Amino acid sequence: MSVLKRPIYIRKGLTFRASSIGDCLMGKYFLENIYKAHPEARCAIVVGSRGAMIRDLFAAYPWLEIIEANRRNPFSLIELGKKFHGTDVTLTQYAGKNGGSFSLMSKLAARMLTKRGGLIGFQDSFPFNGVIYDRVLPLLQKSAPVELERSALTAAMVPIGIPMPSFLYTPQPQIFERLGLHQVKYVVLHLFSGGKARGVSPWYRQELISKLSKVLPDGHKLALTGSKAERESLKDIPSNALIVETSMQELAALIAASVGMVSLDTGAAHLAAHLRKPLIVLASCVGEQWWSREMYGEHVPAAVFTRTDVCAAGHDYSEYAKCLEAITIDDVAHRAKELFL
Repeated sequence: MSVLKRPIYIRKGLTFRASSIGDCLMGKYFLENIYKAHPEARCAIVVGSRGAMIRDLFAAYPWLEIIEANRRNPFSLIELGKKFHGTDVTLTQYAGKNGGSFSLMSKLAARMLTKRGGLIGFQDSFPFNGVIYDRVLPLLQKSAPVELERSALTAAMVPIGIPMPSFLYTPQPQIFERLGLHQVKYVVLHLFSGGKARGVSPWYRQELISKLSKVLPDGHKLALTGSKAERESLKDIPSNALIVETSMQELAALIAASVGMVSLDTGAAHLAAHLRKPLIVLASCVGEQWWSREMYGEHVPAAVFTRTDVCAAGHDYSEYAKCLEAITIDDVAHRAKELFL
């Protein structure tokens, strides 16, 4: 197995990621360290879908390319090959925490694009990783993702010049005028996750919205975020709450100007953490490592609620995530009052 034995000058850096906000934020952190050490490097995140959303997310990073490539669009694969054949360092995402593995097609694509000695991946259930990768890194069950990114940087002999994740966005003054939030204090609330594995029931969602609205002092508002379909599923909206529709850049600006955020364990919560905003997270039993102290350090005043004991026999989301539904709503509301107000 070939490995990097000495520092190399990186002209091209690449990482393959799932098409989600949280995963791509960590991909940005990996490439950001490469770019700091090698400012002439061409860097890109490869995703299989939702490329437009991820491009919007990273609009303030002109050096970072987002490439959406998949088998449904053969021309996208050809274009990826033209741009990044001969890449010096490529990292594929860790994906084995629950016994699965990262996409084999993505691994093979990464292998074809990367110079011998520069392809790094993590242990997962696929038995032939040693044949594909130049360096296979251990995937420890409780490792915070930021620690895994740093281990990959060390394997690539890239100095860790950016110790903690952060986030930049372009100013979005129009959203505050559009929503009537000029000079208004508000808490951002994100209670949708896109699936039952990290989601709560409509009843739980409505009850939490109601409780949080009651702890806000006069003049404060709740800004409820989510997709169009998710927002339309909300029935009873308190008078001091408003439903907002945003782009990714607008969401970042909205979070940055807020008092703080309450969220399920989603990309929106990670965006708040990267922005160093006060944050309350309702985390499922499979997302603990994303909210450990090692992940964001002491810079993020975060309160993490989780009930891993409920899923001692395995994550149960036969209806909704039972480890989330077991979190006491009154406790969350009380902590919000302490942390934000």
